[in-house]
Amino acid sequence: MAKDFGQSGQGLQDALLGQPARLLFNDSALMVDVTSACDEMAGPLRRLSGSSSEASWCGDSLKHQMLEAAQRWKALACGERSLLNWLDEVPGAGETLKDFVDFVALTRALAAQRSGSGWPRLEHLLGLAALRLKLDPASELAETTAERLGLVIHRPGIVDHREIAAACSLRLATVRNALSRREMHYRRGQGVVIGEAVDWMIKRKGFLYPVVNAASRERRINGRLAATHLAKLPEVELRRQISRLRLSEWQVRASGQRFAINSQGIQHCLVMLPIDDAEPLYRLGVQALENRSHDPGARLYLESFPTAPGQRLWQCQVPTMAVLDALIAYLARQAGDAEAAPTREHADS
Repeated sequence: MAKDFGQSGQGLQDALLGQPARLLFNDSALMVDVTSACDEMAGPLRRLSGSSSEASWCGDSLKHQMLEAAQRWKALACGERSLLNWLDEVPGAGETLKDFVDFVALTRALAAQRSGSGWPRLEHLLGLAALRLKLDPASELAETTAERLGLVIHRPGIVDHREIAAACSLRLATVRNALSRREMHYRRGQGVVIGEAVDWMIKRKGFLYPVVNAASRERRINGRLAATHLAKLPEVELRRQISRLRLSEWQVRASGQRFAINSQGIQHCLVMLPIDDAEPLYRLGVQALENRSHDPGARLYLESFPTAPGQRLWQCQVPTMAVLDALIAYLARQAGDAEAAPTREHADS
């Protein structure tokens, strides 16, 4: 991967930050920009090639190829595909994807020559795609992909305020305020270490790449990521959605132990479970363990759970996938006797 120690966030446009990426790069907007860029590039490219045929440079074929490439880059840049899934489609389109990178570079040069604004949306698209590759935990694969497709990744391992804003569809002022409050440690002249940055970004509703955190066992997660992960685990089954509490209830198959998570939660992954001895949960790595048995709202939770008389209700934060998996494994080892965990027949009666 090309390593450049100049300005971070190359290609990202300050004027476009804060806009939802899926709206910014909708098909109509991309078509307008690609079409106008192809039309403007036709004359210079024709002169460079020595061709007298204008159609060879601004015909439907070129526009179709560049629009198709833009939409493929959008799938990566907007987080619509995981890196591996996106790469499955690249072999047959690799040359076109690289051609699009070269095409955008030419439009930038043309705009500079004419002192025009150019096509900032297309540059922003590639800047966001480069950022997506930069954030991916499979760094070697991301580096190889960037190099092969002609993208330049600046300051590997570090993101600046512009990149954080772009990844979360936030305004620059919002990120600067967070940095001034020391919500992330900013290294002057460099930026924020990626691991710390994505742990902050996962708490933002507009974060485009939660799959980055889901792919790592040590990165911070939230309720949404946890619910998606649990849905893939054979060890548990979804029992129901508790809409009034904005929770989903799950059951560990081996023990019958039930628990609930805030399946729409953004800030944290919260787990609620009826259990007598909560001390072992600390050793698993859960945080903010709290006895909720006597809370004013505890009755709602206890009514939702099939609990034995007098059983206590606990809440905790699960910070990472590693801790979530450890919690599920621990609950699977617990005996499902009638006193500690009601049987399914009793629970459903």
